[in-house]
Amino acid sequence: MNELDFSGKQVLVVGGSSGIGNGIAQAFRAKGARVHVCGTRASAADYSAGEGSDLEGLDYAQLDVSDAQAIENFKPSFDRLDVLVLAQGAVIYRRGEFEMAGFRKVLEVNLMSLMACAGKFQDMLTASRGSLIIVSSTAAYPFDQGQSGL
Repeated sequence: MNELDFSGKQVLVVGGSSGIGNGIAQAFRAKGARVHVCGTRASAADYSAGEGSDLEGLDYAQLDVSDAQAIENFKPSFDRLDVLVLAQGAVIYRRGEFEMAGFRKVLEVNLMSLMACAGKFQDMLTASRGSLIIVSSTAAYPFDQGQSGL
């Protein structure tokens, strides 16, 4: 048995339209899987290779995971799912994450949507005895205790 042969398997990569998620999607495709990806833009044509997107051979659907209702209402184009990869992520530059609206948006995408997506596809994964993979990256700022007054 070849554990890296995904021929005949259905894979969904949420956040697979660019960056790390896109690399994961293409890796599954290279191993024979039929791969579906979700991103925030209206269509696959709205992405470019210069932005880290290679959507060739992938099925694309728009899904804004910062909106719990959008996740609940999402109608996948497939009826079976073997692997769900949650690779969505958001960052707001220029310290936008430190404003409440930005903080909420980042939490919705980077934390809350993981549970919402896992719940959305639980039945499909259970039926196929499938797998859930969560991919996350982090960044940090150095903290100088002398500046904080602590």
